[in-house]
Amino acid sequence: MKPPIRPTTLPKDFLLAVGASFSAYICISVFFLFPLALSLKGYEPLEVGAAWIVFEFVLLGTRGRVNRLLTAYGTRFGMIAGSLVLGAGVALLFAGLPFWTILVGRSLMGAGWGIFYIANTLHQARSLPAHLLGRGFGIAGLAPLLPQLGLIPLAEAQVLNNRPGFIYAASLVGCALSLAFASMLSPGKEANPKRVSLRECLVKSWRVPFLQSILLSGSVFAFAAAGLMPYVANAANEWGITGSGFLWSEALAALVTRFFLGGFVDRYGKRLLFPSFACISLGAVVAMILGNTPAFVIGGSLYGIGMGLVYPLLYALLTKAAAERSRTALFTLFGTFIDLLWAIAPLVTAASAQLLGFGTVLRAMAILLAGLVLFLWLKIWPRLEQPE
Repeated sequence: MKPPIRPTTLPKDFLLAVGASFSAYICISVFFLFPLALSLKGYEPLEVGAAWIVFEFVLLGTRGRVNRLLTAYGTRFGMIAGSLVLGAGVALLFAGLPFWTILVGRSLMGAGWGIFYIANTLHQARSLPAHLLGRGFGIAGLAPLLPQLGLIPLAEAQVLNNRPGFIYAASLVGCALSLAFASMLSPGKEANPKRVSLRECLVKSWRVPFLQSILLSGSVFAFAAAGLMPYVANAANEWGITGSGFLWSEALAALVTRFFLGGFVDRYGKRLLFPSFACISLGAVVAMILGNTPAFVIGGSLYGIGMGLVYPLLYALLTKAAAERSRTALFTLFGTFIDLLWAIAPLVTAASAQLLGFGTVLRAMAILLAGLVLFLWLKIWPRLEQPE
């Protein structure tokens, strides 16, 4: 008897979820330039850091509610609600009101993105067949990169020319498109929803070496971005170059890698962990230590290749490890591990830059990243066993 032919076409619901993700990432990507816009308005580094970091603190503080909301109402509802709240935050920032309203606007953005992102990745995981996880999450991973490639250089030029309104207008358009895609999705609810608390999920997951390894790897993956990406343009400005050299080359390399090599995740699995993370850390060290345009292009390319593989790899491993009855809690917990680093690392960077400058601090962050990857390679990944 011949084995059944496995479909190679990505499901329609998955493609709609990717469309919603791409649209929402228009907002998130151009907001990497929000710290630069604040700096050019005369805000101090600690104020810049506070405006950035309140997003993450609100996001983290609402994780338990997100877990309950998605269990009760499903992923489609989550994406719709998240898009609306995210757009409300952008609209408030667009108004150009005093600093405290900036904090409120960023808080709304954090709450909206916290709902949307977990709902979106959950919907993707439930839509994809097991043999297309790597390829599917590779395609999904293009969502944060395409806006970065197409809009970051243009948006940076607009901000540097004292026209920051571009990032707000582009963000509002992205939120509207995300809402439209999400409205066309199937409900995406669990068949028998049973809420598992994040605390219970953490206790159970930490006892499983495979899950513990994924959670810690996700944290280092987040640190690689959170410790560097929000302030690349600020450091570049100190060095007399533009951050687009790194941001654009990183996005292009990651895009090509995810589009063409996402299927490698289905073939090689955990064996890609060390080479992909090594590319990330090497790229960061090259770019930040040398601090010139050629180094930004070379380092950004290496960094992007690694990021291009790590994203589909971690989500494919997570999906395979998650039982359907606890998948909402596990995906929310994984997102929490990532967002903890997004809360801590930018705050530490901004506080340190108040004394040392962004360039010096980003060099230190790149060296620390290399040390963390070495730790994972020696102590964490050897305990990781691929589940069948």
